[in-house]
Amino acid sequence: MATATQQDHVSPQDHRDRLHELVKAATTVMLLSHGEGSAIVGRPMAVARVDDDTTLYLVTAVDSKKVDEITRDPRVSVAVQTGHSFVMLDGECRVSQDRQLIDTLWQDGWKPWFAGGKTDPTIAILVVTPNQGSYWDGGLGNGLSYLYRMVKARVTGEAMENKPKDQAKVDLKH
Repeated sequence: MATATQQDHVSPQDHRDRLHELVKAATTVMLLSHGEGSAIVGRPMAVARVDDDTTLYLVTAVDSKKVDEITRDPRVSVAVQTGHSFVMLDGECRVSQDRQLIDTLWQDGWKPWFAGGKTDPTIAILVVTPNQGSYWDGGLGNGLSYLYRMVKARVTGEAMENKPKDQAKVDLKH
């Protein structure tokens, strides 16, 4: 695992692989799109699948507001948190109602939202193709370690140590 001082020794492929691992570990992400007046609108979304190139698949209803936003402006960001690690992806999103894709991705847990099951005509898949991403991996701590560093900073008057063990900006263009 690379540290801030070791990052020069980590290859771009290693960074892409680590970013992919972090995204693949997520079950829920925050999808950010451009709403009315170009306001950034975010909402949590369950991850249906992550491809090897970090393309994300999310399920939604075709008549949802987010589909209108994405149709109007396909540029999106996706925020991911897994444990003590964070990822931000920027990319393009398209809306798909490809029945074969829906059939492949279908999960029984979606039935409360799609009463017709996998053949429900309102199901749409959001396909997010990332162009770039950044990750911050571990080291920020939580619980007692975070509390200790915070109290130490207050007592000593020094800035709290809050740098991640590893971070990188990653080009994901295909």
